Amino acid sequence: MLIDTIVSDMDDTLLGEDGQLSEYTIRVLRQCTQRGIRVIPASGRAMDSMRPYLQQLNTGCPAIGCNGAQLISPELTLMSCDEFTPELAREICAFMDAHGLYVQVYKDDYFYYAEECDPAKQYKKSSGMKGKAVGDLQAFLTFPTPKVLGITHPEEVIRILPIAEKQFAGRVAFSVSKPYFIEAEPPNVSKANGLKLLSQRMEIVPERTLVFGDSLNDLSMLAFTPNSVAMGNARPEVKAAAAYVCLTNAEDGVARFIEEHVLNAAKKEANT
Repeated sequence: MLIDTIVSDMDDTLLGEDGQLSEYTIRVLRQCTQRGIRVIPASGRAMDSMRPYLQQLNTGCPAIGCNGAQLISPELTLMSCDEFTPELAREICAFMDAHGLYVQVYKDDYFYYAEECDPAKQYKKSSGMKGKAVGDLQAFLTFPTPKVLGITHPEEVIRILPIAEKQFAGRVAFSVSKPYFIEAEPPNVSKANGLKLLSQRMEIVPERTLVFGDSLNDLSMLAFTPNSVAMGNARPEVKAAAAYVCLTNAEDGVARFIEEHVLNAAKKEANT
């Protein structure tokens, strides 16, 4: 497998069950960068939530945040950010609120929500971001935002998602990174489009790119390359769409696949 670029989702893919990068994964990815193989993390997380992991990996490459709405430089600054107008963001918030979802929006290093509650506490813990309750979220929302996140039960996500897609057709791109998330981003935003935007700055050839993912928001970038890999813990539809299936994130599936099919394969080729 001749690979010069590796693109990986983070949560439930590159990160373990504890939400951390294992020492083994860090070591394997550093071997990749030392050999000139580019490593590009691609996450639904916003830049500030990705920052600690990007600092650990220190790949020297850009990263993709907010499901493609943000392109992040190797120096951890925003290269570009696609955002909703405040008016459209408020409309999305009103829709999610009417369907009983917990709702939050993003600006700079913070996320904002109406009242203190378990979803907000859990998001602070899992994302590492700073959050603030603002009371009336729609009244507070007077700024552009790259994403509106709704959280509810997985069965409600399945019910509400097609309603949202129909109501906001052509104006909003919806994605699902976790079964209980509905993520709203500006139209045409996806991880694949993030990759395409990066390819205007650095040559990214699909046939030489290896992509890893586990959830619905990864499907577009898995389709970017013939070298697509679903995690062993991926949703069934993601496994069906991928060319390969690796071990789970709890088993360092990404790093083990890379070591076997990229690093060791290169060693064998060099020795022949």
